[in-house]
Amino acid sequence: MVMTRTPSGNGRRLHAARSVSHPSWVSSVSGVALVVCVVACGAKAPAVPATTSATLPRAQEPLPPSSDAPVAPPGVRAKLIGEQGATRTYQLVLAPGTEAMGAISDFVIANHIQAAHFHGLGACTDAVLAYYDPRSHTYQKTEYKQQMEIVSIIGDAAPTPGDGVGLHAHMGVAFADGTMHGGHLFETHVSPTMELELTASPVSVHRAYDETFKAWLLAP
Repeated sequence: MVMTRTPSGNGRRLHAARSVSHPSWVSSVSGVALVVCVVACGAKAPAVPATTSATLPRAQEPLPPSSDAPVAPPGVRAKLIGEQGATRTYQLVLAPGTEAMGAISDFVIANHIQAAHFHGLGACTDAVLAYYDPRSHTYQKTEYKQQMEIVSIIGDAAPTPGDGVGLHAHMGVAFADGTMHGGHLFETHVSPTMELELTASPVSVHRAYDETFKAWLLAP
């Protein structure tokens, strides 16, 4: 307790000053600070395990390329992009100036494909498209000579004695003014490219000559 003297009208007298008290949290903080100091000054940091090559995640190793790479005829780049059992899917890219029907036929022959179907798109500088007239049993051909967009090409192959590769394709083309034409495809030259996806089946499919329509039709 601290004694102080204060003046008064009756003389000088002593008053007792209030004792100074500190909040409880001050003591708590002091205790925590002491503990932190002891830990920081005397305690050792927890050991960190050393990183070794054994603990690092291993990067997935790339699969080796297929030993059965497709045979690509002139004007064609080919890559195997899918395989399910004996069914294989190829990506074909035709170079500028390549005649598409001949290139697809050559690919089927070179890779000993028994049956296939394909679809794609691209652009061309010419095309011979046709309409089959069932009354005359003939194709009415129309030849186009200009730069065109290949909106779609779709077809199949069924190698058959007497019908060669048994290629059957339809194609739709668009002109600069947005009009479109299409039909049975006989011939087209690619420019600048044609991109195809061709799926080859291990099951043979053939065609048979139909006397009624005078045409080679699929005969599953």
